[in-house]
Amino acid sequence: MWNKIFLLFFLLPLSLGATTYIEGPILEDTEWLRANSPYIITQNLLIAEGACLRIEAGVELQFAHETQILVKGGLSAIGSKRKPIRFLGHNHAPWNGLRFYHNCLHYEEGQVRSTQFEYCEFLGIGEAPAQLLRTEGCHLSIRNCKIENCYTAIQSERQAKIQLIDSEIRNCDRALNVRNSSMAKVMGNEIENCNSIMLGGSTDFENNQLKKFTNYGRHSGLVVWMLGGGLINIRNNEFEQFEGVAIKLQKMSRRSSLNIRQNQFKGNSTNLKLSCQYANKGKTLVEENNFMDCKRYQLALFSPCSDEPAPIVIGPNYWGKSDENAFLDQEQDLNISAKLQVAAGPKKPYR
Repeated sequence: MWNKIFLLFFLLPLSLGATTYIEGPILEDTEWLRANSPYIITQNLLIAEGACLRIEAGVELQFAHETQILVKGGLSAIGSKRKPIRFLGHNHAPWNGLRFYHNCLHYEEGQVRSTQFEYCEFLGIGEAPAQLLRTEGCHLSIRNCKIENCYTAIQSERQAKIQLIDSEIRNCDRALNVRNSSMAKVMGNEIENCNSIMLGGSTDFENNQLKKFTNYGRHSGLVVWMLGGGLINIRNNEFEQFEGVAIKLQKMSRRSSLNIRQNQFKGNSTNLKLSCQYANKGKTLVEENNFMDCKRYQLALFSPCSDEPAPIVIGPNYWGKSDENAFLDQEQDLNISAKLQVAAGPKKPYR
């Protein structure tokens, strides 16, 4: 049975009018109702192990200064297109997001008592929260949601499994950070006005639209940084108007595989940048992409390289009207000891 929160002055959480103030931990299954919204999180809120908080469509959660929700149980927030569930700072205060732990109620499709978000809106302030949704081993699902204004929108680590589907992320420095040993399914999203995406664990990254990424700091664009084994599959995405690099292979291990296939690149500074030290360490496949144009390089290598590097083989792709100067390897830069070996591609874009 769901323990419903009524507007009675003698019960915790305290309720005044149509506003509900949350002051204590959630120790049993609880439902927050739209009739009692907004809910003000006055201090860090713990959802205890085994307990599940279910949030009704149309509810608004407002966080006091630098407060957060710590989820060791479950959090099921299922809104609707007309009645989204909103998470934001109280009176425009910076807040610290939501943090999920390995002993949570993991997401399972069709299960109400699990950790999932659908038709939710998360609104940060500037670069706060630093990590809006951070999962440390908890499996969670995010569908049809909107995230705006934060430093890191979603971070997964410690063997967490996440799915991000049909959602929007805007104005966050790092839209997504899938760390080593975690797994992600990222499909059908719109990601715009961000700076970077970091992929370290096995990830299916498909059918996403990425636009207007900035070029701040050491790493920008979609960065592949695989220290363990696994497969990152980047397929059928659109990369447009990146001020720096669209996709950068920084590191990978011998047990790693990277597939870059059937993507569209348009209006970027550099479309693809590969470490000549690591590109051949695992298995790297680049083929059937449409590299429509570029402002600097279609494809670039960067040092340091191994002492006697083998040629880096690139499969057939459409390269637009690029000339040989659009490819940066040892032919143009003596500091790069590796050479690109690019297969002939079609004269027209792939369909």
